[in-house]
Amino acid sequence: MGIEGKTAAELLGRGGVRRTYIREVILENFMSHEYSRIPLKPGMNLITGPNGAGKSSILLGIAVALGQTYTDRSERLSDLIRRGEKAARVTVIFDNMEVDGKRPIPWLSSDQLVITRYLKRSGDYWHYVNNRLKTKAEVEHLLQRLGINPNNMLIIMHQNMIEQFAAKSDVEKLKMVEDAVGASHFRRRIIEAEAKLRDIQAQEKSLKRSLQEARAAVEYWREEYEKLLAKKKLEDERKRLELEYAWALVSEVESSIKRIQERIEGLKIKANKLSAEADYHEAEAIKLRSELLNMFSRIADGEHVSIQEFEKNLDLLLDEKVEAEISKFKLRLNESEIRRLQSELKRLESDLAEKRRNAVALGERVETREKPQDILEEIKVINLKIASLGEVLEEAEDMYLVADSRYRETEIRSKEVEENLRKALEEVEYRKELWRKFLRDLMREVEPQFNSILSTVEGAGRIVLKNLEDPEKASIELYVGFRGTEPMLLNAHTHSGGERIVGTLAFLLALQKHVKSPFRAVDEFDVHLDPLNRERMMKLLISTAESEASTQYIIITPGRFPVEGDVNVLLVQNVGGRSVIGRYGE
Repeated sequence: MGIEGKTAAELLGRGGVRRTYIREVILENFMSHEYSRIPLKPGMNLITGPNGAGKSSILLGIAVALGQTYTDRSERLSDLIRRGEKAARVTVIFDNMEVDGKRPIPWLSSDQLVITRYLKRSGDYWHYVNNRLKTKAEVEHLLQRLGINPNNMLIIMHQNMIEQFAAKSDVEKLKMVEDAVGASHFRRRIIEAEAKLRDIQAQEKSLKRSLQEARAAVEYWREEYEKLLAKKKLEDERKRLELEYAWALVSEVESSIKRIQERIEGLKIKANKLSAEADYHEAEAIKLRSELLNMFSRIADGEHVSIQEFEKNLDLLLDEKVEAEISKFKLRLNESEIRRLQSELKRLESDLAEKRRNAVALGERVETREKPQDILEEIKVINLKIASLGEVLEEAEDMYLVADSRYRETEIRSKEVEENLRKALEEVEYRKELWRKFLRDLMREVEPQFNSILSTVEGAGRIVLKNLEDPEKASIELYVGFRGTEPMLLNAHTHSGGERIVGTLAFLLALQKHVKSPFRAVDEFDVHLDPLNRERMMKLLISTAESEASTQYIIITPGRFPVEGDVNVLLVQNVGGRSVIGRYGE
């Protein structure tokens, strides 16, 4: 499933998976703590005690150990070292015990993750992780993998930070929310995509200039090269026509030879017919002469012969003799024509051999239906066209090809950059849409819970996301109303200090199941609340902690509050100028 198909809760890695928690905090020579070990449990941890006992120092120690560099208590971390001491050490131990073959921090084989920070009066600070020296950047990267940002007040909220959060700009609030729920990568990827887009846009601008220069060089040589191409094309066409003309001459002679051969064959057939006719008439004449001689014999013997029959046979004899002579005459004329045609054939065959040699010298045979004279006229036209081109520079080809090659290379790069630009624009918009979708889905889940929490204190509210088209201007607005009033934008101008705390805390509680950090810490959220709202908020906190079994809550409060269930209550007292930790009721 793609990220666009997941809910905000799925993106945060929920679903009952056991997460790590802070097992213990150790403070050595840190503020009022000489040496304190603060045991913590999953779920709700309530740290209470009188003012000045060192409760807030515990939360501050956690933040400093995890890499926070600026605190409200001091501008310099060295000022947090216990008076009279040269160095301090703060340690946070995360649980990583294996349960059912799985560890909450799967990429760590140890049963615990120990992050220690050393502070010296000289201003030197350094970190150890599981007894190995680490840079601050390495610690930050490690904590990012756990979803922890010690500088985000939605994860570690020191004294008066609820007021500070309410006073933050709506743009800053949204960025803190994104960071807390592990969605900062959406904005980071948008920034990366926009930076890539700017680089590509600069490349495109530079390539456009180069492309214009390359185009000008190409145009300069194009004319001469086109003339050269035209000349070569005409010369190729002339060569083709010359070849066609040569073979057309061959075809013409071949056609003449074929016609004569066919004529000779026809005359030979006719000669055979005439010869047969002559023989036939000769044979008939012989028969008739024999009959006439027979008739003369009979007359000599005194036999009566019909004069009509005699005349008839005599006429027939004369006719056959005439026909025989006619056939013989025609045969002689036919044979004379055959001899003439055979002489013409011999001449044509000699002419064909010469024309074929000429044609073969020009190239392989090509078939054509054009007459040689028509082809010759076309060749004359081609010669005129070549002459009309005038002088053509042969080097124009090389010059044009070089210029064109440079232009094509630049054009290809330009198209690649253009395609990259299109993809970069799509990538920016795609990243923005993922970010917008995530925030909208998140607030769609958070807002009903926000309203439900406010309803317990007779309030109502809504959450508005604005300017989501521009990540730099995008903001989140919290609207809260109490006792039936129309929800208004939560700020110091429209709400009292207590209302701001309740409204802000309601939003933070509604957001809890989406926060990626395995623990949350809030210091003295209730100092400005009336007893009723303090009791309501505390119950909501405990209820939220119970519903989020995989999340650890660390709540610091100066007042005492009766609690039920599995709540780890720690009492901090100041004994002889140093903080002492004890379990409530011990």
